Amino acid sequence: MCGINGIITANNDLKKKINKANDLLQHRGPDDEGYVVIECSGSSAERFSGKDSTEAIKHKYPPFNISDDNSKSVILAHRRLSIIDLSENGHCPMCDQSSNIWITFNGEIYNYIELREELIGYGFTFKTHSDTEVIINAYLKWGFECLNKFNGMWAFAIWDKRTKILFMARDRFGVKPLYYVKNDTYFAFSSELKPLTVYNTNCTEINSDKIPFFLIYGNRLNTEETYLKDIFSLPASHYLVYKDGKISISQYYDVKVHSEGLNEEQLKHRIVELLEDSIKLRFRSDVPVGTCLSGGFDSSSIVSLASENHSNSIETFSAVWNEKECDESFYIDIVNNKFGCNANKVIPKEDEFESIFTKLCYYQEIPTEGPGLYPQWYVMAKAKEKVKVLLDGQGGDEVFGGYFQMGAYLRGILRDKSFIKMFGESGSYLKFFNKNGLHSFSSWLFPKQYGYLTRSKFSAKFDIFNRDFIRNIDKESLIYDVEPPKKFGNYLGNLSYHFIVNMTIPTLLHYEDRSSMAHSIESRVPFLDYRLVELGLNLKTSYLSHKGVSRPLYRKALRPFLPDEVVNRKDKLGFPVPFSAWTRGSLKTFIEESLITNGNLLFDYLDKKTLELNLKDHYNGNKDYSWEIWRLLSLKYFINLFTDRKY
Repeated sequence: MCGINGIITANNDLKKKINKANDLLQHRGPDDEGYVVIECSGSSAERFSGKDSTEAIKHKYPPFNISDDNSKSVILAHRRLSIIDLSENGHCPMCDQSSNIWITFNGEIYNYIELREELIGYGFTFKTHSDTEVIINAYLKWGFECLNKFNGMWAFAIWDKRTKILFMARDRFGVKPLYYVKNDTYFAFSSELKPLTVYNTNCTEINSDKIPFFLIYGNRLNTEETYLKDIFSLPASHYLVYKDGKISISQYYDVKVHSEGLNEEQLKHRIVELLEDSIKLRFRSDVPVGTCLSGGFDSSSIVSLASENHSNSIETFSAVWNEKECDESFYIDIVNNKFGCNANKVIPKEDEFESIFTKLCYYQEIPTEGPGLYPQWYVMAKAKEKVKVLLDGQGGDEVFGGYFQMGAYLRGILRDKSFIKMFGESGSYLKFFNKNGLHSFSSWLFPKQYGYLTRSKFSAKFDIFNRDFIRNIDKESLIYDVEPPKKFGNYLGNLSYHFIVNMTIPTLLHYEDRSSMAHSIESRVPFLDYRLVELGLNLKTSYLSHKGVSRPLYRKALRPFLPDEVVNRKDKLGFPVPFSAWTRGSLKTFIEESLITNGNLLFDYLDKKTLELNLKDHYNGNKDYSWEIWRLLSLKYFINLFTDRKY
């Protein structure tokens, strides 16, 4: 896991700025730093060290320097977090033995050992034990098709001196980020947004069109656009080719539709087999590995299966609370005790909120949706004390139907046109309506119609925007397709795919990456092994949700490995935080000073009087506005970060 930067330009002033761009990724790779400058028209390639390079690399290569020849060059830069092959052999940028292929790489190829053996069988030789060299030789053997050979998470850029192309790629589900910018003067890429702004001498322009969508829905659409104009995200499962000043983007992978042809017992065995192997692969490391443990189904499954295959006690990391409604210590303790783990618990502090929130916003780089990021920050900080790699449970809900309780179950019956089942569940429809009311009933069963209504001028969510701003917004841009694509054999499979590709996973992975890398921690997500995803999304409806019980097949498969208290849990807390109470107490002054002060750039978008009324209702207990408060605080810090550019 590392940070990568690169630029192709003839402008010497821009070339020199890559040094500042790389400094901004120091947290992603504090162990080493490296550069290579390659002439586009010739064959020369010169390596340089940086101020944070190891002593061995500083002795081997001169400090980064750009000559004043104004020739077009490719510069690849790297920040290393040493995980595999800790020796200087793992230094990047790395090249093949002929110095024709150069790579800067962020991520891990978990099946690199197997691929290395396969490539040796084809006659390739290796001078390192790194997965980076495996990528180079895989590219030499299979070209762009090498991507479908990898099981892992990656964002890398390869300069091929033979063909004069830059080949950039991102992993199947976008665990690792990759951004780029292109204009008439340069093409540049980076692991984060801030480094790409250093090449722009003008003020960074906020992509204002995304702000209404964010405040209404959160970060719920995976697109190439970012919150900054002219900076784009390479989509997951895509690669980009830059040649002669032009770029082309292609998709190399999509979740395959197939039928396993297995009965229930065989599927249960297959789930455990694949998850065990995924965890085993993600424990490959030359540094200590631990796991997050929330007490929920997914993180507990990882701890259970990891413990089965390791003689040493697993280090687990958890956020706990003094407030009973948020605390999951009961389940955390059960899991830790059953599997003999070394428990590492941390209690997020209310009186540290302002300072940590500011740091959190700096590293996240985008407006964020809710307070679950606060305990996640503490977990990562605690993990840094003992490990360098951390497994987490992102994706388990999306892959095996964890979100599909009664609303999704009933909606699935309607969308699959299961008329006999629909008639048989008529009582469940009525019960769901009586229990949840018209709002929840409509949003689940008729999301398209409900969406149009809530996006209309009658929606209270529109009141927060000032009239001058919202008048110039294309309302159609706020309408997105809530219906999943018809790809799999049933509605719930399609909805799972929608969550993974478009809705929840892209956002959750962004948060996970930034929170972990802020503490120089490599986060790995076993549930997003593409083999597990393909298995889960091709399951039939009754295996994903049954009569309002989420992921029934997964529960059966993992029951032999987990305590009954965890398997039988039907409450889903996520990352609960007593943030609502804090906002009415100790954080009130901070909120007022942050959101209501004159000259606040938020009021380019928001109506101040409406915001004041909403806050008053919140403080009086007439409404819970705490999640909106988080979003507004986050949006304000984001705008200030890129407007002031004090980084």
